Amino acid sequence: MKRLNTRLDALESRSSDDLSHADKLLLVGLLAKRDAMFWPWRCTIDSKVAYVEIFERQREYLAGVAGIAIKADGRNEWKTAHATRQRLIASGMITATHSSGQVTSVFLTPRGEAVARALVGARLHDCRSARLTYIKLLLVRKTTGCDMVRESVLFQRPCVGSPVDWNDCTELILPFITAGMVRPVSDTVGRVLYRPVEGIEFPPEFELSIESSDEFDEHYLKVFDDETRMLEGIESRFPNSLHIPCPASGGPPHYEEIKP
Repeated sequence: MKRLNTRLDALESRSSDDLSHADKLLLVGLLAKRDAMFWPWRCTIDSKVAYVEIFERQREYLAGVAGIAIKADGRNEWKTAHATRQRLIASGMITATHSSGQVTSVFLTPRGEAVARALVGARLHDCRSARLTYIKLLLVRKTTGCDMVRESVLFQRPCVGSPVDWNDCTELILPFITAGMVRPVSDTVGRVLYRPVEGIEFPPEFELSIESSDEFDEHYLKVFDDETRMLEGIESRFPNSLHIPCPASGGPPHYEEIKP
C-alpha cells in the first residue's frame, strides 16, 4: 500500500511540463472531440443526424464503456500516435480501454481535462469557474417546479436566431454536461432545455500554472468543428431506433430514444 501511495503521489505531482508539444496537441484534440460529442445537439424532426447513436456514445463515455477513438493512417503515423498516447497514459492525463491487447479508445482523466482546458485558455470553463451557472440552474428548477429549464430562462436572454450568438453562455454549462451533472434536451424546433442529474459529484479541482496559447485555442476549434461534422454524418448502430425531441410547447417531454 505504501508503494501504491508513493506512485499516486508522484503521478499527482507531474505537470504539463512533462508533456511534449505533440502530447499537448493530442490532449487538446481529445478535449475538443469529447466536447463536440457532448455539446447540446439541437434536434429537429426533419433532421437526418443519427441522434440515437450520438446520445448512446455520450452514455458509453460517461459509463466508462467506450471513450474517444484514436486513429492514425500509415505505419509511421501509427507509431507516432501510439508513442504519444502512451506518454499521456503514463502521465495520468488519459486512461484507455483495450481489446486484444490494443487500445480501442481513451478517456480524459480529471487532471488531463484540466490541463487541456488550461492550454486552450479563457475560452473554456471548468465546474469551478462556471459554478454560478449551475447554482442558478438548480435555483430556477426549484422555484419554478419544472424538471427542465429552457436555455433562454437559464441564460436570461432571448435565445433567438443563430445559437452561435450565445455560445459563450453554452460554454458555461458545458463542463457540467461533460461531467454528467446536467443533461441537455432539445425540443422539436431546436431549442435546448437543461435538466440537472441527481447524485453526480463535482469533479476534483486542480491548481495549475499553465500558459495558454493561441495555437492550442485554434487547434481546439478546428478539431471541435471537424468532429462535429463527422458526428453529423455518422451512421447509427441502431437503424431502427428513433429519437423523439421534447414538444415545442405543452405536453410531457418525450425525449427518450424509442428502440423497437
